[in-house]
Amino acid sequence: MEQKLVEIQEISAPPVNLFKDNYLIKGIPLVITDVANKWPSYNWTLDSLCTRAGDNVTFVRQNTNCTDYRAGKIYKIRKSTLREYIDDIRAENSRSINSYLAVQNIKKAFPQIQEDVPIPGYVSKVHGGPFMWIARKGHYEYCHFDPDDGMLVMLKGCKRVKLFGCDLSTMYPNDLGSKGKTIQAQVNCNDPDFKVHPNFCNAVCYECVLKPGQMLFIPAFWWHQVTSLDVCISVNYFFGDSGENIYLTKIMKPPQWGAFSYWLLNIVEQNRDFESFQRVLANLSESIPAFFMKIWHEIPTEEQVKKLVILIMNYLEITELPKETIKLKNPPLLKIRGLLWRS
Repeated sequence: MEQKLVEIQEISAPPVNLFKDNYLIKGIPLVITDVANKWPSYNWTLDSLCTRAGDNVTFVRQNTNCTDYRAGKIYKIRKSTLREYIDDIRAENSRSINSYLAVQNIKKAFPQIQEDVPIPGYVSKVHGGPFMWIARKGHYEYCHFDPDDGMLVMLKGCKRVKLFGCDLSTMYPNDLGSKGKTIQAQVNCNDPDFKVHPNFCNAVCYECVLKPGQMLFIPAFWWHQVTSLDVCISVNYFFGDSGENIYLTKIMKPPQWGAFSYWLLNIVEQNRDFESFQRVLANLSESIPAFFMKIWHEIPTEEQVKKLVILIMNYLEITELPKETIKLKNPPLLKIRGLLWRS
């Protein structure tokens, strides 16, 4: 079976307003060239990172070369110095094949080099980052979507990136309640089993090979899968539209609404078995705005809150919310559980 392939558009240093009007707001992926190649971090090498931050302790994912990792289901975390991780990659030993330094907050983990990574003007309102990623050649990162717009910047090596839009039916997301902030697809995008995942053949694949000095805009709630074609160093940013409600309004409409709903219900399911969840339900109309203020600094409208309360109540198959017996100063928050690892 052959999928429809679409090459992602590439533009040299577009004006910020052009990017925001034609890509960010509309949710259209874009490769941007001739910007990051002027950054100090463009000159990073494994040697220079070891010299400047090699003794810094970081978190490394384990078991990253197994089938369950490729389906986004299981991985462990170990602590390592940056130098130890890089030495493994250079040695191409068995530990390097099953390891991945992923989503490490540069400001916290590597403060010595944070000034090398500016925030580009295309990133409107930062939700998180910049984060560093260092991958061995051949690493397959499981297909998933993030609840934020993303900008992936290649500094060394090349990555093949595949994007598949926001549709859920073609991508077979893991069951609700999966740990972490992202939603993972069960499909191996490089070697799909169409007998197990027949609808995947209907997914349109937007593809590019991202080269050093290039950055890729990944719209919020778009499925994406990344394969390292070389030993790679990259950074990324999670962000949203500027303002207090523009981003939330964007993702609560098609085409993102279905994926956004699934993501929110996944967090509901993560919290469902905890005693604190009943207090969240009792204060749901206040807990929802507090949750979005914490993660995105967004303020939902009353209509948006009502829509999300109905979504959650319908999912839980309840017709009324529990009554709060204790007056709380602040509404209890939904918690995103399992941010470091899944096991």
